[in-house]
Amino acid sequence: MFPKWVKLKEEYQEITIFQETGWLESWWEYKSKIETITPYIIEIREHNKTIGIIPLYCSQEKFKNINFRILKPIGDELSDYLIPILSIKYPTDKQLGIAWKKIKKDRDSWDFIEWGDIPENSVLDSFFKRQSKWKNPLISRIRGHVCPFLELNNNAETVKLKFEQNLLNEILKKERKLEKKGDLLFSKVLAEKEIEPVMNMLFEFHCERWANTKSPSRFSNLEDRQHALDAARSLFKCNLLHLTYLSFNNEIISVEFAMKDDKKIYLYNTGYSNKYKKYSVGNIMLYKLIIDACKEGFDILDFTRGGENYKKQWGTLQKYNVKYTFFNFSLKSVFYKILYQVYKSKLLKLYINKFFEMKLLKSKLRILIITLLNVQQFFELDELLMIL
Repeated sequence: MFPKWVKLKEEYQEITIFQETGWLESWWEYKSKIETITPYIIEIREHNKTIGIIPLYCSQEKFKNINFRILKPIGDELSDYLIPILSIKYPTDKQLGIAWKKIKKDRDSWDFIEWGDIPENSVLDSFFKRQSKWKNPLISRIRGHVCPFLELNNNAETVKLKFEQNLLNEILKKERKLEKKGDLLFSKVLAEKEIEPVMNMLFEFHCERWANTKSPSRFSNLEDRQHALDAARSLFKCNLLHLTYLSFNNEIISVEFAMKDDKKIYLYNTGYSNKYKKYSVGNIMLYKLIIDACKEGFDILDFTRGGENYKKQWGTLQKYNVKYTFFNFSLKSVFYKILYQVYKSKLLKLYINKFFEMKLLKSKLRILIITLLNVQQFFELDELLMIL
């Protein structure tokens, strides 16, 4: 059902590396091992030809013995841009309209849809905005992650003018210090057999960097390491892997796990040796990567999700992702909407914990849940929704 990369890039709209089939397959293999999920994929066809794919999956969340069915896009959490696969040969509104009509008609199969990391002003964002223009209480849109990017060109010197001067001076100074002490070399992984040893260094650096913090590296888990390795190998086979490293006297001291298409590099994970931290080897690594990307003719270096201050130092521009949430008119969905809004309120989290510690209130909540789920025969759903 899913097109191979060349066809995907040429015949479908706004495709990023995160819609590549191998990437989605490795995500599915990883996710299905840690959570019970089922595919919810809508295929749009014309004369037995696939012209569009809405790749979603269904998972469940449990609250007080009630299971809520949640739809999210395949690739969720680990992918930076989550969009449908839509043919450029057919009107996008028509394709999305068909799919959206099917999803709404099938509302008995889901209680909540959460679709995040949609590029702002993309085809999907524009379509969803039109669905919510009448201030539909069942649809919400928020601006989410910032995704900085750096515009490149063949003249690396003009790109360097975008860097903060203090950053550039520090990089060049520390680069000279290292070069005086030994051989400093920027390298790309060009053979499949190189992938695992270089990725293992990335895992080691990442774990070292985030040890003894509130957010330990996800690569401390073997499942996460295996997923990253599988993804890297799959990308390599399609010539989409951009795995580079910095070595000093034949010792790897920094690694950049990235992806590429014809004109863009997507930075994904970085690691560097704490032993060489004082030399800012992460910055040196990125500097050399940028210079090389200019020589190779790339147009964009995408820093992907995250508004960390260091990204601004490189002269990046900003774009954003957005997140949509959808509920339907069933009482179960309306009740989940209440729970979702309460949970998302940071001010109420402490109150909720205390609330559930009290037996009496627990009992009252159970009665409320049962009541809500059984009053459908007595109230019009849209009327009840407006009351809530």
